[in-house]
Amino acid sequence: MQKHLNNKGKVLSAILVVAVVILLVELVISNKNDEAASTLHKNSLETLSVSFEPMEGFEESPLRHSIILKERADKEITRKQAVAKQNEIDQQEKAVYLTFDDGPSAVTDQLLDILDDFQMKATFFMLGPNIKEHSKSVVRMKKEGFGLGLHGITHEAGKIYSSPSAPVDEMSEDRDILEKVTGVRSNLIRLPYGSIPYLTEDMRYLLDKSDFNVWDWNVDSRDWELKDRRYVQHTKQEINRYMQAGVTPVVLLHDKPHTIEYLPELLSYIKNQGYQTKVLTNEQPPVTFQCEGRCNSIS
Repeated sequence: MQKHLNNKGKVLSAILVVAVVILLVELVISNKNDEAASTLHKNSLETLSVSFEPMEGFEESPLRHSIILKERADKEITRKQAVAKQNEIDQQEKAVYLTFDDGPSAVTDQLLDILDDFQMKATFFMLGPNIKEHSKSVVRMKKEGFGLGLHGITHEAGKIYSSPSAPVDEMSEDRDILEKVTGVRSNLIRLPYGSIPYLTEDMRYLLDKSDFNVWDWNVDSRDWELKDRRYVQHTKQEINRYMQAGVTPVVLLHDKPHTIEYLPELLSYIKNQGYQTKVLTNEQPPVTFQCEGRCNSIS
């Protein structure tokens, strides 16, 4: 009987030992599984984080191009609506916008004197290096309430349109120069030679992202070509034509001696017609050319 009890105790002890061993093995396996799961989870997160990086080649992809076109199409609808609303206000005031490119220059003060004599205002689209050279004239513009805009740095088509980021780089530098001289931060820009045909959709997209408003014109005075009294007669006819059509004239002129020489004749016409000259502002929707298949890289 005693022998039978001893054997039974040994069996129970063996069973207990086996149970303990099994439990320890299960714990070891469980820990390894947890480590594996943790590693898998970590790797998954790392994989996910990488997926948020821009895909290689996305900048040049058709998908990105389609996104840009869609954004610009939506913005163009909004711009046209705002231009129409502004035009109604301007027509009631018989407004004309005079704009001068390429300055300031050695004759800018003479130009400002003539505008002051006629009690008229204008907006100046200026080159960064010229702003530095004739900073006193620019400070005067600010004090007397003229519009201050940007025209870039180089005025060389081969440079300002050389890459998608080139226009925004030049205009940003120009803006910083103007702000340093006057304290005015302007978003008004005019591209050299106008925004057609070299300002591509990618360039326009980047300019939009930097809050620049691309201003072109609807009346080209042709002072850059005619360089004498003929530009005045041409401009008068165009202003009259647009006014009769119910469209506010935005007139392209240049800060040049030959333009200034005949400017009083043009201003006399504007005054006699009862038109009011106004300045462009950051808040106004811009009058600008649209690509419509005409924009191509200069290269």
